[in-house]
Amino acid sequence: MDIKKLQSNLRSDETQKELPTHHIYEPNYIALFANHMPGLKVAEFLSKCAPHDQIKALYLTGENIDFDESIIQATGISRDKVFTGPNEIKNQAHLDWLKKQDIDTIICVYWPWLLNENAFTLAKKTINFHPALLPVNRGWFPHVHSLIDGSKTGVTLHQIEKGADTGDIWAQKEVCILATDTAKDIYDRLQSEIVKLFEEKWYDIKIGKIKASPQNHIAATYHSKNEIEALDRIDLNATLKAKDLLNRLKARTFGNRGFAFFEENGEKIYVNIKLSKTNKFE
Repeated sequence: MDIKKLQSNLRSDETQKELPTHHIYEPNYIALFANHMPGLKVAEFLSKCAPHDQIKALYLTGENIDFDESIIQATGISRDKVFTGPNEIKNQAHLDWLKKQDIDTIICVYWPWLLNENAFTLAKKTINFHPALLPVNRGWFPHVHSLIDGSKTGVTLHQIEKGADTGDIWAQKEVCILATDTAKDIYDRLQSEIVKLFEEKWYDIKIGKIKASPQNHIAATYHSKNEIEALDRIDLNATLKAKDLLNRLKARTFGNRGFAFFEENGEKIYVNIKLSKTNKFE
């Protein structure tokens, strides 16, 4: 995997404001749960905030060795404070150790597993990254569902609670879907925008200038992980509006992969779609 190429896609705008120069005399101890490119970008950002921000424990998914190693290198943390997978944070002996680290903030960046209450309550503050405009599209693959049902897209930083994506909101930003977007396009844009939002709001969250606001739970929607499989099969005999079919194909196209399919002569035929404002496709 070309990490450098992916990094360039998420590089912050050069006009973005510089890191705050305010003086903080007490260090902020962080437990960072980092995954994929947003996890790497946040690790790089926090390393620039040292010594005021100090990562005392780093948790990685183990799903991508390249990203994991890059995140370790970015933080400069010692290997004995790096933990991989979902199980370590459930271990009572580890929780006892983490409690002794006097963690100020737990930050979860695209972490794919829910934290138990006895873990996230060890920190004074918690921040979770969710690529949706909460309370809409809690759960899995929010960008896919927005492409299909037209719900607004965006990014949210919120507190961690026992429920999935139910915590009070620190900050959020709407991110529009373009007519030419497929799932990969909006997925990448949401990753970039949520990192920018964190970089812009982190200092104010840290010093208590921003107060988290409760979500409107009545307006909430939630999608489970297995819902997405029902979207893939295209019934050639079904009656659909052209717009609805197009949106499904856009939602199930991810780069050079296509997950939507129809069946002909007992064989699955997969579909990948490209869209452009011109009749030329790269």
